[in-house]
Amino acid sequence: MSSGLKFRSLLLDDAEWAVEVDNDPEVAKYKISIYPRTEHEIREAIKQQLEEGKVKHIVAELEGEPAGSVGLWFGNGRQRHIAWLGMAVRRKYWGKGVGSGLMKQAIKLAKELGCRKLMLGTFESNERAMRLYKKFGFEIEAYEDQSVYIDGSWKKDYIMGLEVAPCEPKIAPSSLAYAFKADKKFPQKRSADIDVRQLTNRDLDEIYRLQNCPKSTKSSSKVPPVTREETKRWYEGLKSKEGKYCLSAFEDKKLLGYLAFRASPLPFQNLKFEEMIVDVSQNPQETADTLIAAIKDFKQRYGYHRIFAYIPEISSAIINALKHQGFSNTGTMKCYRFIDAHYVNVALYGYP
Repeated sequence: MSSGLKFRSLLLDDAEWAVEVDNDPEVAKYKISIYPRTEHEIREAIKQQLEEGKVKHIVAELEGEPAGSVGLWFGNGRQRHIAWLGMAVRRKYWGKGVGSGLMKQAIKLAKELGCRKLMLGTFESNERAMRLYKKFGFEIEAYEDQSVYIDGSWKKDYIMGLEVAPCEPKIAPSSLAYAFKADKKFPQKRSADIDVRQLTNRDLDEIYRLQNCPKSTKSSSKVPPVTREETKRWYEGLKSKEGKYCLSAFEDKKLLGYLAFRASPLPFQNLKFEEMIVDVSQNPQETADTLIAAIKDFKQRYGYHRIFAYIPEISSAIINALKHQGFSNTGTMKCYRFIDAHYVNVALYGYP
């Protein structure tokens, strides 16, 4: 690490140099936020993050000039022990120890704030970053195959993790005390009584009921109880123009389950599960199978590239349905959820 590095908190005026990073093609193509941004847009984002206090940033300076930064995005609900790490270094400071210095500071801060697990994502072509992450003990736990289109080809998005404090007790996915009980046999013909449709204002009571069923929400990051106002905000947050959708399964007026997902624009052009909940008392496996078949139809109709699903290993009704619908497992994010006083792995599935 460069001996001349100094560290400080993020300031609003850091937007002046951050705009250089975000619009440098050789830097931006390896970031999750790869799209060009104005200084005003970056400044507004920094302002919001500083006001909310949910993200912790560290800026590295070399010889009195900002050289790069690292951010920690802390989870909540069942992921409150997790922080996602994002780093960017100005190109003229590559190879000067800035990344290593920022990583040491980020791990130190994560431990001080009670974080147990650090996560990050990086594309397969970013060999420089991969070497840095592995140097500090991060391991590849899962990947999204053909996740992003960069420089003329589809690339994997590797998901890496580092346990900075023990995640105990862990739970085995075969533990029947916590798993959905599910029959692996599927009916040859799906029930005609299950109707898949979009949600309406009249469904708010049913959404609220399902979001407050502790047994059914073990597949979700939500921790019941959820207030009616939270349910209403969640429903109003489904906006097609922002790529936020939800497919819902009903039997008459009873909500059997829903699959909320996000549609990403180019260069990602994929569908990603945000949340899936099925009523465990009402044939959850058939409901899950019906909803997953519906998102496959959505993909085909609108020309998306792939579908990615993140599901706790204990949610066997949903995982059985994913396998039945041709999804493939590409790893597990270790100890990613905290469910019933245990740390639980989350499996990643992709289709096709």
